[in-house]
Amino acid sequence: MGEKAYSDLYQIVRIVEEKKGQADLQEIGLLLNSQMRLRIVPKGERIFYMEDGKSLVYFVIRGSYINYRISRNGKMNNLGRSTAPVWSGVDRAVNASNINFTENKTLEECIVLEIKTAYFLEAVEHDGRFGLYMIKNTIDKMTDISEKSDRLLFYDANELFAYFIIKFWEDHHDAAGDCTIEMKNADLAEEAGISARSLYRILNAWRKEDLISVKKGNIAVSSGQINRQKERFDF
Repeated sequence: MGEKAYSDLYQIVRIVEEKKGQADLQEIGLLLNSQMRLRIVPKGERIFYMEDGKSLVYFVIRGSYINYRISRNGKMNNLGRSTAPVWSGVDRAVNASNINFTENKTLEECIVLEIKTAYFLEAVEHDGRFGLYMIKNTIDKMTDISEKSDRLLFYDANELFAYFIIKFWEDHHDAAGDCTIEMKNADLAEEAGISARSLYRILNAWRKEDLISVKKGNIAVSSGQINRQKERFDF
Protein backbone atom coordinates (compact mmCIF):
# COMPACT_ATOMS: atom_id res chain seq x y z
CA MET A 1 0.00 0.00 0.00
CA GLY A 2 1.43 3.35 -0.98
CA GLU A 3 1.45 6.66 0.85
CA LYS A 4 -1.63 7.87 -1.04
CA ALA A 5 -3.81 5.11 0.46
CA TYR A 6 -2.87 6.08 3.99
CA SER A 7 -3.34 9.74 3.17
CA ASP A 8 -6.93 8.93 2.18
CA LEU A 9 -7.73 7.82 5.74
CA TYR A 10 -5.98 10.84 7.20
CA GLN A 11 -7.86 13.17 4.83
CA ILE A 12 -11.17 11.67 5.94
CA VAL A 13 -10.20 12.36 9.54
CA ARG A 14 -9.34 15.97 8.69
CA ILE A 15 -12.66 16.54 6.92
CA VAL A 16 -14.64 15.13 9.84
CA GLU A 17 -12.68 16.89 12.57
CA GLU A 18 -12.83 20.26 10.82
CA LYS A 19 -16.54 20.14 9.96
CA LYS A 20 -17.77 17.93 12.83
CA GLY A 21 -21.36 16.82 12.20
CA GLN A 22 -21.54 18.78 8.93
CA ALA A 23 -18.87 16.78 7.10
CA ASP A 24 -19.67 16.26 3.41
CA LEU A 25 -20.43 12.56 2.94
CA GLN A 26 -19.88 12.75 -0.82
CA GLU A 27 -16.43 14.22 -0.25
CA ILE A 28 -15.65 11.41 2.17
CA GLY A 29 -17.06 8.82 -0.23
CA LEU A 30 -14.53 9.81 -2.89
CA LEU A 31 -11.71 8.92 -0.49
CA LEU A 32 -12.94 5.43 0.40
CA ASN A 33 -11.11 2.30 -0.72
CA SER A 34 -11.74 -1.44 -0.35
CA GLN A 35 -10.58 -1.33 3.28
CA MET A 36 -13.28 1.15 4.40
CA ARG A 37 -17.02 1.61 4.07
CA LEU A 38 -19.66 4.07 5.28
CA ARG A 39 -22.70 2.68 7.07
CA ILE A 40 -25.92 4.30 8.27
CA VAL A 41 -27.07 3.01 11.67
CA PRO A 42 -30.72 3.84 12.51
CA LYS A 43 -31.76 5.17 15.92
CA GLY A 44 -31.96 2.45 18.56
CA GLU A 45 -29.57 0.06 16.79
CA ARG A 46 -26.07 -1.12 17.62
CA ILE A 47 -23.01 0.39 15.97
CA PHE A 48 -20.63 -2.44 16.73
CA TYR A 49 -20.89 -6.07 17.72
CA MET A 50 -18.71 -8.40 19.79
CA GLU A 51 -18.11 -10.72 16.84
CA ASP A 52 -16.60 -7.84 14.83
CA GLY A 53 -14.26 -6.84 17.66
CA LYS A 54 -11.07 -8.18 16.09
CA SER A 55 -11.74 -7.28 12.48
CA LEU A 56 -13.07 -3.71 12.45
CA VAL A 57 -12.36 -0.27 13.87
CA TYR A 58 -15.19 2.26 13.88
CA PHE A 59 -15.13 6.02 13.37
CA VAL A 60 -18.54 7.54 14.14
CA ILE A 61 -18.70 10.71 12.06
CA ARG A 62 -22.29 11.76 12.80
CA GLY A 63 -24.72 11.16 15.63
CA SER A 64 -24.48 9.93 19.22
CA TYR A 65 -24.82 6.68 21.11
CA ILE A 66 -24.57 5.30 24.63
CA ASN A 67 -22.17 2.71 25.97
CA TYR A 68 -23.34 0.43 28.76
CA ARG A 69 -22.70 -2.86 30.51
CA ILE A 70 -25.25 -5.28 31.88
CA SER A 71 -24.46 -7.49 34.89
CA ARG A 72 -25.43 -11.13 35.17
CA ASN A 73 -28.42 -10.19 37.33
CA GLY A 74 -29.66 -7.67 34.76
CA LYS A 75 -28.41 -4.39 36.24
CA MET A 76 -27.24 -1.79 33.71
CA ASN A 77 -24.26 0.49 34.14
CA ASN A 78 -24.63 3.43 31.75
CA LEU A 79 -21.09 4.46 30.84
CA GLY A 80 -22.22 7.65 29.13
CA ARG A 81 -23.03 9.25 25.82
CA SER A 82 -20.50 9.39 23.00
CA THR A 83 -21.01 12.11 20.40
CA ALA A 84 -19.38 12.18 16.96
CA PRO A 85 -16.64 12.36 15.98
CA VAL A 86 -15.56 9.42 18.11
CA TRP A 87 -13.52 6.26 17.63
CA SER A 88 -14.35 2.79 18.91
CA GLY A 89 -12.42 -0.45 18.71
CA VAL A 90 -8.92 1.05 18.74
CA ASP A 91 -8.06 -0.79 21.97
CA ARG A 92 -9.23 -4.07 20.47
CA ALA A 93 -7.23 -3.42 17.30
CA VAL A 94 -4.03 -2.87 19.27
CA ASN A 95 -4.54 -5.75 21.70
CA ALA A 96 -7.12 -8.27 20.53
CA SER A 97 -6.52 -10.54 23.55
CA ASN A 98 -7.77 -7.88 25.97
CA ILE A 99 -11.14 -6.82 24.59
CA ASN A 100 -12.94 -4.38 26.89
CA PHE A 101 -16.31 -4.72 25.20
CA THR A 102 -19.38 -2.66 26.03
CA GLU A 103 -22.90 -2.81 24.69
CA ASN A 104 -24.02 0.20 22.69
CA LYS A 105 -27.19 1.76 21.28
CA THR A 106 -27.62 4.76 19.00
CA LEU A 107 -29.57 7.73 20.36
CA GLU A 108 -30.12 9.06 16.84
CA GLU A 109 -29.22 8.03 13.32
CA CYS A 110 -25.45 7.64 13.08
CA ILE A 111 -23.06 7.63 10.14
CA VAL A 112 -20.18 5.26 10.77
CA LEU A 113 -16.94 4.63 8.91
CA GLU A 114 -15.91 0.99 9.27
CA ILE A 115 -12.19 0.35 8.80
CA LYS A 116 -10.57 -3.07 8.56
CA THR A 117 -8.28 -3.51 11.54
CA ALA A 118 -5.20 -4.54 9.57
CA TYR A 119 -5.49 -1.46 7.36
CA PHE A 120 -6.01 0.81 10.36
CA LEU A 121 -2.87 -0.54 12.07
CA GLU A 122 -0.80 -0.20 8.91
CA ALA A 123 -2.02 3.38 8.52
CA VAL A 124 -0.94 4.19 12.08
CA GLU A 125 2.47 2.65 11.41
CA HIS A 126 3.16 4.21 8.01
CA ASP A 127 1.40 7.59 8.07
CA GLY A 128 3.02 9.70 10.78
CA ARG A 129 0.29 12.36 10.63
CA PHE A 130 -2.42 9.79 11.24
CA GLY A 131 -0.38 8.10 13.99
CA LEU A 132 0.11 11.42 15.77
CA TYR A 133 -3.61 12.16 15.44
CA MET A 134 -4.49 8.83 17.09
CA ILE A 135 -2.03 9.49 19.94
CA LYS A 136 -3.70 12.85 20.58
CA ASN A 137 -7.13 11.22 20.37
CA THR A 138 -6.14 8.60 22.96
CA ILE A 139 -4.74 11.27 25.30
CA ASP A 140 -7.97 13.26 24.98
CA LYS A 141 -9.99 10.16 25.96
CA MET A 142 -7.77 9.57 28.99
CA THR A 143 -8.18 13.21 30.01
CA ASP A 144 -11.96 12.96 29.67
CA ILE A 145 -12.02 9.89 31.92
CA SER A 146 -9.83 11.63 34.51
CA GLU A 147 -12.01 14.75 34.46
CA LYS A 148 -15.17 12.63 34.82
CA SER A 149 -13.69 10.95 37.89
CA ASP A 150 -12.87 14.36 39.38
CA ARG A 151 -16.40 15.61 38.75
CA LEU A 152 -17.94 12.60 40.47
CA LEU A 153 -15.65 13.18 43.45
CA PHE A 154 -15.80 16.97 43.73
CA TYR A 155 -19.20 18.06 42.33
CA ASP A 156 -22.52 17.90 44.13
CA ALA A 157 -25.71 16.75 42.34
CA ASN A 158 -26.63 20.24 41.10
CA GLU A 159 -23.17 20.80 39.64
CA LEU A 160 -23.14 17.38 37.97
CA PHE A 161 -26.51 18.03 36.38
CA ALA A 162 -25.51 21.55 35.27
CA TYR A 163 -22.37 20.14 33.66
CA PHE A 164 -24.44 17.56 31.78
CA ILE A 165 -26.98 20.15 30.55
CA ILE A 166 -24.32 22.63 29.42
CA LYS A 167 -22.30 19.93 27.64
CA PHE A 168 -25.45 18.65 25.91
CA TRP A 169 -26.24 22.21 24.80
CA GLU A 170 -22.76 22.71 23.39
CA ASP A 171 -22.97 19.44 21.44
CA HIS A 172 -26.54 19.69 20.11
CA HIS A 173 -28.02 23.18 19.99
CA ASP A 174 -28.21 25.28 16.86
CA ALA A 175 -28.97 28.91 16.15
CA ALA A 176 -32.67 28.18 15.63
CA GLY A 177 -33.61 28.39 19.31
CA ASP A 178 -34.01 26.14 22.34
CA CYS A 179 -32.32 22.77 22.75
CA THR A 180 -34.53 19.85 23.77
CA ILE A 181 -33.21 16.77 25.57
CA GLU A 182 -35.36 13.83 24.52
CA MET A 183 -34.30 11.31 27.13
CA LYS A 184 -36.03 9.29 29.82
CA ASN A 185 -35.43 10.53 33.36
CA ALA A 186 -33.67 7.29 34.30
CA ASP A 187 -31.19 7.80 31.43
CA LEU A 188 -30.75 11.47 32.36
CA ALA A 189 -29.84 10.54 35.92
CA GLU A 190 -27.43 7.84 34.73
CA GLU A 191 -25.63 10.15 32.30
CA ALA A 192 -25.40 13.00 34.78
CA GLY A 193 -24.08 10.65 37.47
CA ILE A 194 -26.81 11.41 40.02
CA SER A 195 -29.61 9.44 41.66
CA ALA A 196 -33.18 9.49 40.35
CA ARG A 197 -34.28 11.11 43.61
CA SER A 198 -31.75 13.93 43.17
CA LEU A 199 -32.86 14.40 39.58
CA TYR A 200 -36.52 14.91 40.50
CA ARG A 201 -35.55 17.36 43.25
CA ILE A 202 -33.36 19.35 40.86
CA LEU A 203 -35.97 19.41 38.09
CA ASN A 204 -38.62 20.80 40.41
CA ALA A 205 -36.29 23.47 41.80
CA TRP A 206 -34.78 24.48 38.46
CA ARG A 207 -38.14 24.94 36.78
CA LYS A 208 -39.17 27.36 39.51
CA GLU A 209 -35.88 29.25 39.12
CA ASP A 210 -36.20 29.29 35.29
CA LEU A 211 -32.95 27.40 34.80
CA ILE A 212 -34.76 24.89 32.57
CA SER A 213 -38.13 24.48 30.88
CA VAL A 214 -40.23 21.40 30.22
CA LYS A 215 -41.87 20.95 26.81
CA LYS A 216 -43.97 17.90 26.00
CA GLY A 217 -42.38 16.03 28.89
CA ASN A 218 -38.79 16.79 27.82
CA ILE A 219 -36.25 19.20 29.27
CA ALA A 220 -35.63 22.24 27.08
CA VAL A 221 -33.10 25.01 27.61
CA SER A 222 -32.61 28.40 25.98
CA SER A 223 -29.39 30.36 25.60
CA GLY A 224 -30.48 32.60 28.48
CA GLN A 225 -31.03 29.62 30.76
CA ILE A 226 -27.65 28.17 29.82
CA ASN A 227 -25.98 31.48 30.66
CA ARG A 228 -27.74 31.56 34.05
CA GLN A 229 -26.53 28.03 34.76
CA LYS A 230 -22.96 28.97 33.87
CA GLU A 231 -23.12 31.98 36.17
CA ARG A 232 -24.75 30.02 38.99
CA PHE A 233 -22.23 27.18 38.94
CA ASP A 234 -19.20 29.13 37.70
CA PHE A 235 -18.72 27.02 34.55
